[in-house]
Amino acid sequence: MQKNEVTREQMFSMITSWQQSGLTQKAYCEQNGIRYHVFHYWYKCFRNLQSPAKDEGFVPLSIQSSQIINDSSAHVELLLPDGKRLLFHQPVSSNYLKAIIS
Repeated sequence: MQKNEVTREQMFSMITSWQQSGLTQKAYCEQNGIRYHVFHYWYKCFRNLQSPAKDEGFVPLSIQSSQIINDSSAHVELLLPDGKRLLFHQPVSSNYLKAIIS
């Protein structure tokens, strides 16, 4: 086993121990002689392995027919990758939408 893998396993074991301790990260690090920034780095790695980042990038855009846009009940619904949605009950310009999502 390589040194990096041993270090990783040791740090992940400490993270599990910290989670069970009920202490703050800072208090746990002080009690165990671990530099906080090192612990925080390994905790970030640990979290990324537990829940890999969602694929960020372009998402499909579906546009309904233009007949609906002229309807008085027309609305724009913007679904974001994190599951949140924005609902506009009136027509909005594409420039306005770009400003919101950028």
